[in-house]
Amino acid sequence: MHQDEELHDQLMTEFRRYFAANQQWLNEGTKASAIRLRQSLSEIRRICSARRVAVRRSEEHTSEL
Repeated sequence: MHQDEELHDQLMTEFRRYFAANQQWLNEGTKASAIRLRQSLSEIRRICSARRVAVRRSEEHTSEL
């Protein structure tokens, strides 16, 4: 699998985890559910940063051609 596809799949998977964690936090409001929600948001940020770097590299490679 190409790195772009892998990062996209990771992002979509994490968004699903985020959605579930957010629903749980809204329904329960516990500290544990808040921690899981924040962890998911941090992971989304990490994946987005990696995806941004990949897009930037692709743009640089394309402009060289």
